[in-house]
Amino acid sequence: MFFFYVVVRPFAPRQILESGRMRGGSTLMLARCFPNGRIVSVELDRDPAHAAIVESRLKGYANVDLLYGDSRDILPERALKLALQLLRTGKPCAVLIHDFYPAEPARKFVERYWPNAFFSDDPAFAVHLRELNSRIGRDPNSKHPVSPFVCLPAGLPAPYWQLFFRIVWARAIAIAISKIRRTFPTTR
Repeated sequence: MFFFYVVVRPFAPRQILESGRMRGGSTLMLARCFPNGRIVSVELDRDPAHAAIVESRLKGYANVDLLYGDSRDILPERALKLALQLLRTGKPCAVLIHDFYPAEPARKFVERYWPNAFFSDDPAFAVHLRELNSRIGRDPNSKHPVSPFVCLPAGLPAPYWQLFFRIVWARAIAIAISKIRRTFPTTR
């Protein structure tokens, strides 16, 4: 959340969309850090225990809308396609996407085709995260790394149609490779 705050705060966003909130820790931080912005948070599972906690935590925040359901239904496209569509409008100052681990197909795509994107696990930024983690009591040497974000700044690095085609093509190839690997597992 520190990465998100540092990157987005200067733009004073009017709306933030969060997909996946579990018990609402990140949603609470967003509500506190961006009190003048509308926070729309989507969670797939309406587990009664989690829902009770998040609804209790956030009941005093008028700027938060809690939605339940599949974000793929609630949000019209998957994360990277949605980011592309949002940035195409010229309205967002940036789009941040969670769970952008090294060597994953989506990360490779962004590294290849989005040169102005940057990641929360970049060594230059990670130094600051280590300091913050130690200040808030999180073990900076934890074996459970924080899931990396990608920040896609405003503006597209190529024409929309070209990026859209590349996303669709890259996704199709990743799905095909995954199916081939499941069908023909390697034995060692």
